[in-house]
Amino acid sequence: MSDILFPPRPKGKINPKRLPKYEKSGKWICQRKFNGTHVVLHITPEREVSILTRHGTPPKLFSLSQGHIDQILDLNFEDGQEYWLAGELLDHKTTDPNYKQKIVLFDVLQAGRYLMGRPDQMGRLELLEQICQPDLNQLEPTNGIALQISPNVWMAEHWDSDFTARFKDFLDLDEIEGIVLRKKKSAIDNFGAEEYDVDWMLRCRKPHGGGNYNF
Repeated sequence: MSDILFPPRPKGKINPKRLPKYEKSGKWICQRKFNGTHVVLHITPEREVSILTRHGTPPKLFSLSQGHIDQILDLNFEDGQEYWLAGELLDHKTTDPNYKQKIVLFDVLQAGRYLMGRPDQMGRLELLEQICQPDLNQLEPTNGIALQISPNVWMAEHWDSDFTARFKDFLDLDEIEGIVLRKKKSAIDNFGAEEYDVDWMLRCRKPHGGGNYNF
């Protein structure tokens, strides 16, 4: 396995006015788009844990504490298997101490084998739930922007309806940028050896600067 497994990222962006069209198609789900640093967690078969940005570099001004490592290793991993998980590190872009240095997981790139071609997006989200084993009623305690797995490790929720309402949630918070749409039947179509964008993810960002949209 390479030193970094590059995660997919959205190629396209859409205006919030188009969200009802995507919802009506029944082909997409949405997740919150967190305002931090896109990271990948690597868990080796020997249970060594590391974190890198989506560019393959260590996060600026952050390293995993022993608390982070212990909470990551407390997730439901199979013995002897290697994992790469995609998530967001809430870091220098947030000033709220309740959110700083939290890791929000939102996808699985490898679970024993690299998930090239299968399962599809819904299968990978199901796999993420098996790994995290969230209590679906246990949201992080400050504003409820994610499911709390442990004090420092959270999991992003996802929905297949109410896209516009989910887009409007928490738009006053610095930690939320909007939502990301993910096509249900999509699968990882790149071996992750280099950075890549995909058309099966779309970002929809909240307004910036006097109501203008920087999607």
